[in-house]
Amino acid sequence: MPCELFVYYRAAAHQAAAITEAVRCMQAALRVEIPQLQARLLRRPLENATGEYTWMETYALDPIGHPRRGRCHLRGADRAPRGKLGRPAQRCAPPGGV
Repeated sequence: MPCELFVYYRAAAHQAAAITEAVRCMQAALRVEIPQLQARLLRRPLENATGEYTWMETYALDPIGHPRRGRCHLRGADRAPRGKLGRPAQRCAPPGGV
């Protein structure tokens, strides 16, 4: 069974291009280090009332074929900041895709 990590956050809409570039660069570097990693960056298509987008980064790793087969561990995931967005499920799409 694949391990998945979902990271949600909000940021001002005017920061969208910088966030997209920074996260995609980081995810590319992670995929070089961990080729089996599937990483995505999603964003709600509309700003909220305060001019912010809701973002979601997803990271998935299938432990089959991984050097530590049967074990899936994303270092630091247990120490990741925990935010509250108020809504557990949100419609997200790739930036610029919707």
